[in-house]
Amino acid sequence: MNTTSGSAPTAEPRPTYWADGTPLSIQLFTVEDSSYGPYVGLPLRDLWTPDSAHLFTRATAEQIVTDLHRDECGMTAEFADDGTLTFTDEHKEGKDSTRTVRPDEHGRYKIGGLWSWDEWGPHVPHTAGQAAFALGAAEYRCTAEKCTKHPDGLDHLYARGREEAHAVSLQRDEP
Repeated sequence: MNTTSGSAPTAEPRPTYWADGTPLSIQLFTVEDSSYGPYVGLPLRDLWTPDSAHLFTRATAEQIVTDLHRDECGMTAEFADDGTLTFTDEHKEGKDSTRTVRPDEHGRYKIGGLWSWDEWGPHVPHTAGQAAFALGAAEYRCTAEKCTKHPDGLDHLYARGREEAHAVSLQRDEP
C-alpha cells in the first residue's frame, strides 16, 4: 500500500505485464466492420486504439492472412521459409507498400497499423462455432468443472480457443 502525508492508504496498482514484458491477459479481436475472427491476441498496451499492434501466434497470424486474402481488400501477406510475414498493400507504392513482421522469441507476431482492429464481441455477426472458440479462449484459465457449458459438437472449437489463448500467453496464469 502507498500512503502520502495526510491521505488514506491506496492500493498498489496491479501489474499488467510479466517481468519479461509479456502482457498478462488475452483479448479477442476482429477487423473493424467485419465478422472475421475472433483472433486471440495479447494487447501490448493497457489502452489500445484501432491502429495498435497486438501479439498473435503463428496459427492466428495464418488465419488473419487467410481472411485478408478472402476479403480482396488490396492487401496481401505471405510467410517466408524463416517465418517472416510480409504484408503488401497494393494501393501504396515504394517502401511504404510493405511491412515485414518477424516472430518474437516465442513465435508470436506483432501485427497492427495495417487496418483498424475492433474488440470481438456480441456486436460482431458470428457463427456458433466462432462463439464456442471465443468462449474457450476467454475461459482459458478456468478449470473443467468451472467452465461454461457450450453446445455439443463444438467441443473441438472450444478446445482450440483455449489452446490458442494458452499459446499466445505462454501458458501463464495471472498472478
